[in-house]
Amino acid sequence: MADKTAFDYVNEIWGIANYVRDVIRPADYNKLILPFAVLRRFECALEPTRKAVCEWAAKGVLDDDAATGCELSGHCFYNVTSFKLSNLGATKTCDALMAYVNGFSANAREVLQRFEMRQTCEKLDRKGMLYEVCTRFASFDLRPETVSDRMMTDIYEHLIQRYGEEISQDAEDFMTPKDVARLATALLFANEDALLDADEGNVRTLYDGSCGTCGFICDALDQLDEWHDKGHFKSSTRITPFGQELEDATWAMGKAALMLRNVAGDSGDILYQMIDPSTEIMLGDTLDDDRFEGRTFNYQLTNPPYGKEWKKEKDAVLEEMQRGFAGRFGAGKPGIDDGSMLFMQNVAAKMAPAEKGGGKAAIVLSGSPLFNGDAGSGPSNIRRWLFHEDLVDCIVKLPTEIFYRTGIATYIWVLNNHKPDNRKGYVQLIDASEEKTALRKSQGNKRYEIDEEQAAWIVRTYVDGHDHGKSVVVPVEDFMYRKVTTQRPLRVFVEPAADKLDELFSLNRPMEKLTDTSRDAIRSWAEENEGRSLTYAETLSAADNLFRDLEKPKPQKTKFVEAIVRVFGRRDPSAEPAVDAEGNTVFDSELRDFENVPIGMDIDDYMATEVLPYAPDAVVDESVMDEPKSDAKTGITVNPLGDGKVGVVGTSISFNRYFYKYERPRDPQVIAREILEIEDGLGELMRGFLV
Repeated sequence: MADKTAFDYVNEIWGIANYVRDVIRPADYNKLILPFAVLRRFECALEPTRKAVCEWAAKGVLDDDAATGCELSGHCFYNVTSFKLSNLGATKTCDALMAYVNGFSANAREVLQRFEMRQTCEKLDRKGMLYEVCTRFASFDLRPETVSDRMMTDIYEHLIQRYGEEISQDAEDFMTPKDVARLATALLFANEDALLDADEGNVRTLYDGSCGTCGFICDALDQLDEWHDKGHFKSSTRITPFGQELEDATWAMGKAALMLRNVAGDSGDILYQMIDPSTEIMLGDTLDDDRFEGRTFNYQLTNPPYGKEWKKEKDAVLEEMQRGFAGRFGAGKPGIDDGSMLFMQNVAAKMAPAEKGGGKAAIVLSGSPLFNGDAGSGPSNIRRWLFHEDLVDCIVKLPTEIFYRTGIATYIWVLNNHKPDNRKGYVQLIDASEEKTALRKSQGNKRYEIDEEQAAWIVRTYVDGHDHGKSVVVPVEDFMYRKVTTQRPLRVFVEPAADKLDELFSLNRPMEKLTDTSRDAIRSWAEENEGRSLTYAETLSAADNLFRDLEKPKPQKTKFVEAIVRVFGRRDPSAEPAVDAEGNTVFDSELRDFENVPIGMDIDDYMATEVLPYAPDAVVDESVMDEPKSDAKTGITVNPLGDGKVGVVGTSISFNRYFYKYERPRDPQVIAREILEIEDGLGELMRGFLV
């Protein structure tokens, strides 16, 4: 019989949800399915030492004697009762279950109680169903020898996914597959050999600000252990995990995953197994309740939710933005419907400074942070700040259809604040979109994986800094431009017409408020000049005389002229450029345009080659400048890196610019022949039916 997969376990465990469906609402499944899965894993891990702990407990123990309990259990948690899911009894099952839960050490008890399972269990107990639920869970073989730490994490995350689907939860929150997590980890620790190989008892920190069930963290720690076991490092530096998660149930499962990650270890190091690596996994919203305020970390791995709104966190985030770069979000404000670039700024703010060993991060993101937002917008300014600080080291484009709940294109951003000299000021782009292997059986939306050989190629390309067909190393200026505003003179003839007066009088509020006398004056002028084509200068003169005859309330004079030109004007390139009473050129708002001038290129040179040959009268609007501004409503500084020069600096990263391959269209004659052949075939088929 083939070994069970995580999906097999999930399907079997989720079968219990069908059993309780008539009693428990789908929205409450997380209070039953998830905690029982954790409880059963705890139980299986403690089984070999259960007798020794119970004998010790019989002598009378307290929570402050936890060290002894952990020493006896061989783990960072223990249970002092003789209960198991299989012996709770068919009567008063809920009371026995709660006694069992309360018998765990404080750290494990906190995890289980966070699920708020008691009320759900009491309801099942009243219906006589709880004993059956406990018995069914007791039948699942979740021993460390059968289910590895990573496989257990997969089970947790797939259960959360099934729970989300059951209550129609948005699909932006999903787990990081093992192949993606291992690739990100390899990129994170690439070129870090000297640090990891140090034999000086070094301790380095690893942080995930959206840690979920801690799968990313567990994968990284497991991978480092594997590398050490294979001899890649003499004596690996100790990595201490830190993380924060918003959802109670997800946080609890993440805590449990870290507490349990050593239960399948083969090291035999009892002291190591007694250390609780989950102590720095905090509950709370990273965006508005930073549980690690002022802390920085050596390494970060994170897969923040894609397209997640931050309306709930808006007030706290805006308040922190007012602190500028003294806070985490000084670079810019992204759209309210996607907070991924807030998480990006959080990562940058949490990177340890060079004097403390430096910081490096690998972040899994969707495509939008590469290019969303126009010049001067929040997202563009965030990228600009990352380039200004020279934090972006490498971006890897991953294949599509490698995540469980989405098929969209994803990218790994590698940030580094201690780049080697030859990479300073440069960013490497790696197109790994074809580095994928088809799965024998799809897992949700996941149809492909990145195998070890493909991952090794990606990491080797990054480490070597290769510049070839699927990789480029370019200066950061390649992703920056100045959005320059160009204006062209208004060229118009004004042709008054009585049938357009209703449009004129309803054009805007000031025109709507004109008195009957004022309207009569304008009507008389329009009727007298109907059929004429007035120049702009003639129109100014006529409007000046007409304006004096208007009664109050009347619009501003310039607005009055604009209204007449807008309603009666006919643009004509043969007309003379319009000038106002002071001799200043009047520009045509319909001909206003924007040019993205590459950073470093002279604007006049760009205009001479790219604009003036096609629009000789175009000029640069030098009033539009790249300047810091303060938002009147929030007090937040917009465009904090503004340099005061003409044109607003923008940023955008395009993989197509470097990796697009032109595919010649098929010959139209070949396509036509194929269509005719299909039509002939259909004709024969129909004749076969009719005969």
